[in-house]
Amino acid sequence: MVKIISKINDNMLKFSMKLFNNILTVISFPTVFLCATFLITLPGNGLQIASFAITLKDTNSPSIQGNGLKKFIANVKSAQATITPIINEQSTPLDHLKAAPRPVFKKSHTLLPLTQGHCGLSRETYIELSDHWGYALPIDKNNLSDVAKAKPGHYRTTVGMGVQKFFDNYDESNTDFPKLPSSTWLRDKNGKIILVNGRAIVSPSAPDETFQIIGDFFGQQFAQLETAVGQSIDIITNQGESGLWILGDDGPRYMEQDPTVLAKYNESNTGSWNGFVSYNKARQERVLKESLFKSLRSRPIYSWYQESYGPERGRWGNWWSWMLLYDYFLEKYGYGKPLVSDYPAPEMYYKLHNSGWTGVNYNSMVPDDALTKALNDVSGTISMGQKFTYPWVNMGWEDNGSISEPDRFMGMMKTYYTAGAIGVSGQYFQCSGPIWDALIKNKPVATKTPTLIQQLSILGHVHGLFSHLEGYLRNGDLLAGSNQHTYSGKNGVKVLPAMEFIAEGETKKEPGLYGLITIPTARVLARKMIGEDRWLVTTWANVGEDRDIRVKIDNRLGSLTLRARKAGSVYVVKLINGLTQITLVDTDPMNPTKNLPANSSL
Repeated sequence: MVKIISKINDNMLKFSMKLFNNILTVISFPTVFLCATFLITLPGNGLQIASFAITLKDTNSPSIQGNGLKKFIANVKSAQATITPIINEQSTPLDHLKAAPRPVFKKSHTLLPLTQGHCGLSRETYIELSDHWGYALPIDKNNLSDVAKAKPGHYRTTVGMGVQKFFDNYDESNTDFPKLPSSTWLRDKNGKIILVNGRAIVSPSAPDETFQIIGDFFGQQFAQLETAVGQSIDIITNQGESGLWILGDDGPRYMEQDPTVLAKYNESNTGSWNGFVSYNKARQERVLKESLFKSLRSRPIYSWYQESYGPERGRWGNWWSWMLLYDYFLEKYGYGKPLVSDYPAPEMYYKLHNSGWTGVNYNSMVPDDALTKALNDVSGTISMGQKFTYPWVNMGWEDNGSISEPDRFMGMMKTYYTAGAIGVSGQYFQCSGPIWDALIKNKPVATKTPTLIQQLSILGHVHGLFSHLEGYLRNGDLLAGSNQHTYSGKNGVKVLPAMEFIAEGETKKEPGLYGLITIPTARVLARKMIGEDRWLVTTWANVGEDRDIRVKIDNRLGSLTLRARKAGSVYVVKLINGLTQITLVDTDPMNPTKNLPANSSL
């Protein structure tokens, strides 16, 4: 006998039927007597869905005592896990994530796993992101190594690292850190460490031993994690911005106070202090990475923040003082295999070092928006032989005062993947206040989805979409676009293509210091499959409402009429027997894989 006593919302009917069917799989055993009651609640909501009482006959059946009951309980748990939470005043960050539609990933895709950098989430939220949203499991947080160990090979794994703490320990006050050679830091002619705002400056002449020590320190920690989970680490993210760094407004004046550094600079053939610093930074970071890897089971993907051609390279005359020269981070100066990061790792943070999705730099007389800068970096790295990128991205955070609309951020990320991103590291820097506390402890946040959850879910959706379009990334080329990139060909920078197409009538003028500046009001990027008449075309209404635009990307296709949406539109365009065939891939712009099966063929 099965007796169901319940108060079930209409939107829980599907769950109830599934659970009922699971019960039937157990009570089909005719010779069992068992009574069980299950009280199931929505996560975070405390809402009773149903109470089940099951009466069966004959306790002597070994099948129900064993596999039958186990299967029933497993099915109940499975059914409960598929519940979509109802968002209300008691909803938590995890509720909001589970309430969002999950992306559908193509089976056996080879995109890199997503990673994340922020001040923390609850353990359960990390697991949900790794189970369903394309994120590597951070096994160095929240005892998540236990989760990976419990499911061997199920998760792709990641760890993060920050190095500055070692260099700040110049006085050896923290005995937990290994002692570094005295020549690690800049010293004046009297041998005294040079301090700037209370911080010691790492010398470009610091010996390899310094970085071998730090690499060994992390290597031992990470090797223990690999042993604990029983598998190799898949990807390591290095926060960068540590140790030897850019010259900035100070120029080389501190470097010149160190007699050893000054002598080595004069002996070098780098031609500039910026070149000298960049060359040695690449040396130091490579030694650290290789020392770390010696302790590991394999060579994971390595992403070192801001190792890139430079989104702002060429934007203004003094650009070279504010970035490391990527040329020195390649095996052959300016071209070839990367020495540190496996893929360029540029920054794209909403309204940080950019004007958001549109806008100009008044003094430099150029567009200042995030996509223009991203494409400057992409165009430069392609010219140096790097086809793909793994950017560090952010849609804003509360203390920064600017947070992107979710749909515009979705559109931006669709263009970035079209430009060659094969994964991203999602960053978020709100590390105090009620929202931070709610994120790490999974406390109620009411009905508004937290910014970090919005960002991580959007990145998962775009990653899922391009898992179905990976062939266009791996076997296609990003097209040069309509014009020369506006930052190139000046301030000592070579001429580079813009990597985007200008849609008809989709520009406007904004005032600058010396006149008017032309900026785009819709964006169009395209990739072409090598040796085939197939294109991937992405349009984005970076300003304004959704609308039709016209653009020409290949003379054989003529002028294409495509829909530019705030959340972006991704098309597959084919030329078949002289006829143009256009297919919109992401029919639901904010749930782009909604109508894509896991075995899609595009």
